Amino acid sequence: MSTKTKKILTTSIITATVTVSILGLFFNEIRSRGTQLEQQISILTENNSKESTSVRVKRMVQETEQQRLKLTNNFFANESQSISFLSEIEQLARNLGLSLKTEALDKVIDPVSSAETVKIVFAFNGQKSTVLRFAEILEVVPYHSSVDSLALRKQSNGNWEGRATISIVINPL
Repeated sequence: MSTKTKKILTTSIITATVTVSILGLFFNEIRSRGTQLEQQISILTENNSKESTSVRVKRMVQETEQQRLKLTNNFFANESQSISFLSEIEQLARNLGLSLKTEALDKVIDPVSSAETVKIVFAFNGQKSTVLRFAEILEVVPYHSSVDSLALRKQSNGNWEGRATISIVINPL
């Protein structure tokens, strides 16, 4: 082999080695950037999902504002609201021709759920139809409430008397 051939062979080997090394570096760089691109796409997809969820939640909050306001109005905002409720019930009883006495008004806290309620005990008497009508009204008061007990009985004078215990939830929010 001649010297010139040896130089060409050596130059070719060096050139091939350098070219393969450069191609290897390019391949590693492309693979590294591809991995980074996949991570960025994943993060971008996650952020888009979060943003979409946030927009849906904001829209739902706006769309349900009226319903939430109506729901909030179905609870006593605080204990003091029970006083105005009592005044309304007393006025209603007078309008129906009943005598009404509030026997108890207590705030009760459920030990398990920590829910606060106002427990009210009413004693009322009058004609049978008005006593029954008043009992029906107590069952559907416009608050989140329950009738814990209701007792009706006929008196010796022909009138009827009733005793009702209702619980009204104080706003849980």
